[in-house]
Amino acid sequence: MTGNGPRPVEIRPHTVSKILEIEWDDGEVSKLTYEHLRVECPCADCKGHGPGQEKTITGKEDIDILNFQPVGNYAVQLQFDDGHDTGIYTWDYLRRLGGSAWG
Repeated sequence: MTGNGPRPVEIRPHTVSKILEIEWDDGEVSKLTYEHLRVECPCADCKGHGPGQEKTITGKEDIDILNFQPVGNYAVQLQFDDGHDTGIYTWDYLRRLGGSAWG
């Protein structure tokens, strides 16, 4: 779970550009492509259960996000149009994907 790091103030999906924009409570803004989010899905099916079990996800250039749901106070679950919906993206994982790791 997320610690004391930044938390999203607003999450905005941009369907035309296929970018998920996240405004953080420390003023930073992350812009993550849908493709990047799908390729970096943190679920066990994509990342495996241990080192060396990761799958290489390709062919997701035109992926779309159909829905996203909060998971407690620490994450969001994304539903992609390829049927994949098992990834739980914690706030600190999204922040790292956006290139602005904290602490």
